[in-house]
Amino acid sequence: MRRILSGIAAAIVAVTLILPLQAKAEDAKSLLDQILERGALRVGTTGDYPPYSELDQTSNTYKGYEIDVVTQLAADLGVKVEFVPTTWETLAAGIQAGKYDVAASGITLTLERLKSIGFSAAYLDSPLVPLVQSKDGAKYAAWRDLDKEGIRIAVQSGTSAEESAKKNFTKAEIVPIVAPALDYQELLAGKVDAAITDTVFIKKALSQYSDKLVAVDPTHAIEGQPNAMMTVRDDYVWRNWLDTWVAMKAQSGFFDALFAKWIAGS
Repeated sequence: MRRILSGIAAAIVAVTLILPLQAKAEDAKSLLDQILERGALRVGTTGDYPPYSELDQTSNTYKGYEIDVVTQLAADLGVKVEFVPTTWETLAAGIQAGKYDVAASGITLTLERLKSIGFSAAYLDSPLVPLVQSKDGAKYAAWRDLDKEGIRIAVQSGTSAEESAKKNFTKAEIVPIVAPALDYQELLAGKVDAAITDTVFIKKALSQYSDKLVAVDPTHAIEGQPNAMMTVRDDYVWRNWLDTWVAMKAQSGFFDALFAKWIAGS
């Protein structure tokens, strides 16, 4: 009887050890496997940042450089793409809460963000430079000339531009602008002295307001801005697949073609 009880006790111990391991294995299932099983890639995007991500209010469809990136990503995964509306302020929170698998909207990979959130390999660089009104262009030879008491600089709230501006400008006042309002619109309205954003977005603004706005020393950026897809941080199986996909697409000329389509001709 003692031997039987010992056997039962051993079995109970074994089961109690196995069950947590099985639960842990379930919890540890890669996002890659989850996406394939689900049959859909969920993408968080802001829809307010052309030429990266723009929502057509009439058709309720998205278009842009990043939209083409994730659409091709889903196709290569063999799943459909599902867009999830989000905001710049809640991009990372949406990933962490499992609302979407990746976020793509012209998002900058930064060392600070990498402390709490993951990114794919970068596939585009669009450095930060300031815009000022044309009448003020001669006042500023370099971006550092804007860092003075009394100068007000607009940045999009929740973006890497806001993070960079607060780090690099210690005297000027940084003014966060909440979407759908845009930083350069505040500049056009005369509410601020400058607006800081990336060179791609600036190109779009200058194409519309070439007689009213000018970039300050665009060949010497405030900081580089490597763009990538935001995703979970510690899933190395998924990150490896995603990084490999970026590398293979870069080699094939995919990103060059998108640059020509959405940015070079802007």
